[in-house]
Amino acid sequence: MKDLWKNLDKITIFLKKSPIKILMLDFDGTLSRIVKSPQEAVLSTETKNLLKNLSRKKGFYIVIISGRNLKDLKAKINIKNIIYAGNHGLEGEIFHKKYSFLIPDKMSEAVRNIRGQLDKIAGQFSGVFIEDKGLILSFHYRLANKKQLPEIKLLLKKILKSYVENKLISIIAGKMVFDIKPKVNWNKGSFAKLAINKINLRIKKMPVTIFIGDDATDLDAFRALKKDITIQVGVDYRSSAKYWLNDTEDVFRFLEWINEKA
Repeated sequence: MKDLWKNLDKITIFLKKSPIKILMLDFDGTLSRIVKSPQEAVLSTETKNLLKNLSRKKGFYIVIISGRNLKDLKAKINIKNIIYAGNHGLEGEIFHKKYSFLIPDKMSEAVRNIRGQLDKIAGQFSGVFIEDKGLILSFHYRLANKKQLPEIKLLLKKILKSYVENKLISIIAGKMVFDIKPKVNWNKGSFAKLAINKINLRIKKMPVTIFIGDDATDLDAFRALKKDITIQVGVDYRSSAKYWLNDTEDVFRFLEWINEKA
């Protein structure tokens, strides 16, 4: 990965390749700071206005792809005429048409069964809570006692072991959270490709794409968009992103730069 601020000339050249530009962003940790509870996350007025300005530019498309469920994500962003994807791309809305990946019944049943077992862990340990996002469960332990984390993770591993072995679920380790999702061949990168295809079909021109994300789930998008500009929020040299930015403040500055250049 390279420092984005030292490579703005390359970004400028890239943006000039097409009059159609797609800006894809994660939400938590990218547009909004990571906070103790998901409910506390907010999109600042300044960032919201900036996204609105970008979405109104000719040939510009904004896509938000998040681990939040679609309804929650839309409520947090609340901007019309942009593309949304929730639950890591398992559900979304493109040009006001909703999409939902078909989950096999046995996988959906597994997620429901796991929910009840995870509630028992949450009842045992203070600071642990389960976020039920319909298609996906998020096991949060950010507020838990650090001394209890090994025991908490061991119990979680025991609960999930048989489901993983039977290929019913996959586990994504995030920032003090484990996302438990059906083991299907669909992710943020898959939705990113779908959105690009739908935009391309609508305007009949090949767009250029910039994807910005901070978490493990964004790695799928980085891999899917090898020919485009991919940006990791937070330095992580294991990431396949081409460039990095330090934090959400850096993301805002970069969006301002794009707004001025585009």
